[in-house]
Amino acid sequence: MDGTWTRPRLRAGVVLGAGQWRGEKLVHHVKDPETGWFYRIGPREHFLLSRMDGTRTLDDLATEYAATFRRRLGPENWQQLFGMLHQRQLLDGAADPAAIARLTSAAAEGAARSRRGPLSARWPLYDPDRFFDRLLPRLAPLFSWWFVLPALLVVLAVAGYVAVRLPVLLDGVGGDRPLAAIVASLAITWVIIFLHECAHGLTCRHFGGRGTEIGVMWRFPMLAPYCKVDDIVLFTPRRRVATAFAGVFVSMLALVPFAALWIWGAPGALHDLAGTMLLFGTATAALNLVPFLRLDGYYMLSHALNLGDLRADTYRFYGRLLRHGPGAVRGYRLRDRVAYALYGVASLAFAATVLTLLVHYWYVSLARWVGAGWAVAILVAEALVLAALAGHLARRRAAESGAEQPSPDR
Repeated sequence: MDGTWTRPRLRAGVVLGAGQWRGEKLVHHVKDPETGWFYRIGPREHFLLSRMDGTRTLDDLATEYAATFRRRLGPENWQQLFGMLHQRQLLDGAADPAAIARLTSAAAEGAARSRRGPLSARWPLYDPDRFFDRLLPRLAPLFSWWFVLPALLVVLAVAGYVAVRLPVLLDGVGGDRPLAAIVASLAITWVIIFLHECAHGLTCRHFGGRGTEIGVMWRFPMLAPYCKVDDIVLFTPRRRVATAFAGVFVSMLALVPFAALWIWGAPGALHDLAGTMLLFGTATAALNLVPFLRLDGYYMLSHALNLGDLRADTYRFYGRLLRHGPGAVRGYRLRDRVAYALYGVASLAFAATVLTLLVHYWYVSLARWVGAGWAVAILVAEALVLAALAGHLARRRAAESGAEQPSPDR
């Protein structure tokens, strides 16, 4: 019999990721770099695929599987497993070039669809992999604890200084600003954001992954650089947290020179610019760490809890709990039930607080301009438009949720 089937081996380059919890299920991501697809499999499939190295026979695999899961694999189980491997062209010696080409094309089409949307869009500029490969050896010392720990203390000191000196910094950014200062601050901010995104990509590369594209992203109402690091789903939780934190870490490190210029510099245009960058740079970093927005802090919390998509899974958890009662969520691990419950309550409180403050501020502003009656009418009209838009997006996501996507969760 062909060794492809008697001693199966995955194609070269196929990568198996660490496990993540999605609700009641532990899932692993499988990356096929040739086609660009990421697949999700369960722990039993991962167990078998991780041992398909060409040295074990099917009997060897069956024996190890039975010893671990206390269940023997029958012919129908092997048929299902090899059917999946054939469909996704993951088995060495059984790959069809035409099928691989179709999978590659489908992955590219799926990635292109994910870039377009009314409230978010991405325009890739180039593949940074070679650039990161050239840069990473020179920056290797920066990934050691000998650098990270002292740098983290400096970052915390800068954040503490900003908190203590906040009234002074706020006074310093008041008044009229010349156009040159505004343009300079915007340009520096863009450079820092670019470094922030490169930090994600370089950290991902440091841990063995790839940053597949750098480009410009539209996320209403902001336009900013981005770096795509899909391989993060293959890492252990600790490495995923480090990759997600790298951007904020570098953003805060970039503020250290401005802190020095503000503290020891002479009064003048540069001193004012340093204060502006220090204030708004720290505020941006703090906003990035808020775990209720889909920014770095959210992903750090998800990765630290080893949960695939904390927000979406929290919605599912509460949906099952409210529709069917506590018995419907008993299959969840206890720690995950606690995490979903607390995150849901905290998210609701955060959203209600922010919404109340925004509505109050907007109502007061409108009432001053057009009167109380028109202010209420405008607020109601805006609420109806937002509700219609939210319903449209929810229906669109529901229609797309059944289709397997070529990119992972982030």
